[in-house]
Amino acid sequence: MRTSARNRQKNVAVTLVRKIQSSSEAVFAAWTEPRLIAQWLAPGADSVTAVTADLRPGGQYRIDGLHGDGSAYSITGTYIEIIENKRVSITWTYDGPVSALRGATSLVIADLRRRSSDVTELTLSHEKLADREAAELYRINWSRCLEKLEPTSRLHLPIDQQEADNPSREFFTDEHRRLQDRNGTRKLADRLQALTVKHELNVVDAVFIARQNMFFLATTDADGQPSCSYKGGARGFVNIIDNKTLAFPDFDGNGMLISVGNISENGRVGLLFVDFEKQARLRVNGRAQIFTENDKLFSRYPGARSIVRIAIDAVFPNCPRYIHKMALVEESPFVPDGKHPVPRTDWKYLAAFSDVVSEDEAGVETDLDKALSRD
Repeated sequence: MRTSARNRQKNVAVTLVRKIQSSSEAVFAAWTEPRLIAQWLAPGADSVTAVTADLRPGGQYRIDGLHGDGSAYSITGTYIEIIENKRVSITWTYDGPVSALRGATSLVIADLRRRSSDVTELTLSHEKLADREAAELYRINWSRCLEKLEPTSRLHLPIDQQEADNPSREFFTDEHRRLQDRNGTRKLADRLQALTVKHELNVVDAVFIARQNMFFLATTDADGQPSCSYKGGARGFVNIIDNKTLAFPDFDGNGMLISVGNISENGRVGLLFVDFEKQARLRVNGRAQIFTENDKLFSRYPGARSIVRIAIDAVFPNCPRYIHKMALVEESPFVPDGKHPVPRTDWKYLAAFSDVVSEDEAGVETDLDKALSRD
């Protein structure tokens, strides 16, 4: 009976299935390239400090990291099976302060199934676990890690793209410099640029963007007239194509089409992401293009009129001091999801618009401020 109980414990396993919005090549790279492994294979506040990998059947790997409380741990093992873009199978031994995970050698299998050119179904199995306590801990930890896997996989680029030249435009203009000199902040500005301004996303940036459900978009028309627009969607609606490219959907709005019109005339844009709950923000400058047909992202965004793709020139965080702390009550029910009907838009039912909207939207309401939630 004791032997039978031990055998049953050794068969405890955890299986998670996720659809990753990245190619199987990119997801495979996130599982096999040390620089990418270090970005996602640590749950919550844990962090990876070093990764070594001999990527071949029988080869050894080692991951060193720190738990959120600063205590050190390591994970070691052997590559059992490697099938490019399809499977990674490894043994797994944890050595660290979490006693429930320590000592026993288990088996981790990542199966990748290509669903489309940019969607991969990942089936993650963690088998031969010591007991159900270990299984529950690993279920939680793997779930947290997989939240980082998708944005990390999008940081994978072919070598020729990785070596592409950075934009040559100077970050500061002559007028920026004049004002910095007048206020005595040139050295501070230079230090901030050196420490924070990048020409591509890192995994912290990618995870931050993937968590957001809104941002502010700055555009300029051909004559230099600026405009700032709020863009909202479901959490994660900004698509991280890779570490140099973002995309987002253009949904039905008020019909003025100022942002997309400006982009058609002048592709230079600025994006400001603000997380009011965490009091943090990130800025992205780049060059945008509008795609109204034949873009594969239309299948991801039901109801989108066009897809906006942005080639990143600069990305940098901002000082969070003046961000008010606010909590999200609910996401907008107007965001199309392809599953539920979109609610009516009150302002389109105003009598003043009855002759310029579709017949099913026309109405007789008269209070504009109320319809725009301004009363």
